[in-house]
Amino acid sequence: MTSLPEANARPWHYRLMSSMGVYPRQSIEVERAALWVKDSVISLYFDPEIPHLDVFLKMAILVSSHEASSSIKFYPFPYSHTLSESIVEETTEKSSVAHIVSDIQEKHQSGYTCSGETIPEFDWYENAKGASLPPILGGATYNFVDIEIDAEMVAALVDTLTRNPCPKLVAAARALVTSNQISCHSQFKAEAVGQLLDCVSLLHEIEGLHLDSAQLSTLLGQLGDSTDDYIISRQQMADKVGPIDFHRLFVQTSSQLRKFLLGLG
Repeated sequence: MTSLPEANARPWHYRLMSSMGVYPRQSIEVERAALWVKDSVISLYFDPEIPHLDVFLKMAILVSSHEASSSIKFYPFPYSHTLSESIVEETTEKSSVAHIVSDIQEKHQSGYTCSGETIPEFDWYENAKGASLPPILGGATYNFVDIEIDAEMVAALVDTLTRNPCPKLVAAARALVTSNQISCHSQFKAEAVGQLLDCVSLLHEIEGLHLDSAQLSTLLGQLGDSTDDYIISRQQMADKVGPIDFHRLFVQTSSQLRKFLLGLG
């Protein structure tokens, strides 16, 4: 069960997922975080006290299998939301989702704005005429993929990531997740490729991680050794890599990450 210690309890956060993404049909729970999946709302639910936990959970799901990295796309809303009340007792999926749904409805009705912002968060998506909004906010239905996620594998990967806070590994995880998100928009293909190249480059610098993919090794050779070479090559390749090659590179990169993290565990 997902729970918080009663002493010095803090509210949990959640990230609402947009209909622009592609999601598994199953909910996935790990220590102090979960992906709750319902037809009307999909949300990432996590303890903000653990650095990067939301990123780690998304990355762990993406790299958990070839099928996952090949088909799942996470497209979260731009802000994480703080639940209005602290949760100090053990909670079930049903009660957690009900709490999130109530919070979303309350925020939407009151025109909620993030601290420091002047535009209601949910209105950022109104110009898309509901294309990005989830069903709970009157938008399009979610896109699901019928694959089975290995929940034990995801939990092991998240545990390994939280116990190994290597800055380069954290940056690589964030770049992979960002690349996956941006790839939901075809007009931002170059940006998605660029983030994936950043991820591969960072992985190459992590001690003990040896890329055994010929395609990724060739890619690193093309990026060059100096900072100037990398910046120029990154821009050129971001424009040239097509959707099929991007997909292959993303799946291979995810596979390399999975092998490395399982070795650490």
